[in-house]
Amino acid sequence: MISISEPSEKINNVVDNLFISTRKEQVEDVFFRNSIEDRVERIRLLRKCMHVLDTSNADNSISLDDEYNDELAIFLNGKWRMLV
Repeated sequence: MISISEPSEKINNVVDNLFISTRKEQVEDVFFRNSIEDRVERIRLLRKCMHVLDTSNADNSISLDDEYNDELAIFLNGKWRMLV
């Protein structure tokens, strides 16, 4: 299992693989191959890939699964790619 506190090379490798993923199956495969099951870690890595720095205004009343699904939908939408 990878954690956001892992060495930056391993994190960067996951982020690089996420960056080229454009379908849900590809994203899920990146997480599977790197043994990333924790929703919090998945959300952090998706946000890191999208260069999201601050989510302090986010609604914390939704479940972790809903938050992950929302982040995944934003990621797969791809509009963030125009900003990086």
